[in-house]
Amino acid sequence: MKLGLNPARGALVAALVFGATALPAQAQLRSALDTGEQATRQAERTQTRINQLDDERSEMVREYRTILQKTDAAKLYAAQQEKVVESQRRELESLNEQLGRVDEITAQMIPMMVTMIEDLKTFVAVDLPFKSAERQEALNGLDAIMERADIPPAEKYRLIIEAYQNEMQYGSTVDTWQQESTLDPNDPGTETTTVTMFQYGRVALLMMSADERTAYRFNRDTRQWDKVSGQYIADIKQAVKVVNKLTGEEVLYAPVSLFDWQAAAQ
Repeated sequence: MKLGLNPARGALVAALVFGATALPAQAQLRSALDTGEQATRQAERTQTRINQLDDERSEMVREYRTILQKTDAAKLYAAQQEKVVESQRRELESLNEQLGRVDEITAQMIPMMVTMIEDLKTFVAVDLPFKSAERQEALNGLDAIMERADIPPAEKYRLIIEAYQNEMQYGSTVDTWQQESTLDPNDPGTETTTVTMFQYGRVALLMMSADERTAYRFNRDTRQWDKVSGQYIADIKQAVKVVNKLTGEEVLYAPVSLFDWQAAAQ
């Protein structure tokens, strides 16, 4: 026996069938949407992490490049310093070599300086006897420094050269001064008086009495004072005025003689 459905009963059955199938589809759609949303959030988190890792990578790359630059700079600096150290090493070797010759050089300098002082003493002894006390004091000072261990050889040599230079300057000096002397310079036993001295470099050394009537010239050959002819008195007086700036400069006349100190020292 076949059962038949009327239209109203068919519609109810269709509604029941549609409702039964519609409910699972909505649940699946919601589930799918939820899953998609979760996937999207996970993708966002993943992208954020990727971005963070990329930033970290970029920072590490910059740090690495900075380290490479510093390393290159350090290598260049080290190479340059090696050259400096090598140069200093060679300089130290040179200084040590020079120091090794100091004793030898000093041993050669001392006799040379002693000879220079003795030559200077000889020269002063045979030279015109002007400013004798001052010059002898300088010579005594040279003898004293040669005995001192606290003065280095270079300083001793400098002082000796300075003494030579002072003696050289006397050769171009024109000077006049007063000093005490005997009336007869060749006789120390006579009465002393004030005389006027006139030095014309190493050309002439003259002495004039206080009354300006008598004058003497030092004779290098005899080491005596020779009386000057009266014709030179006026010239000597004029020369003294020129040196003392009491009159204008002019040509000076004085009795002179040639001087060979080495011959005189023999």
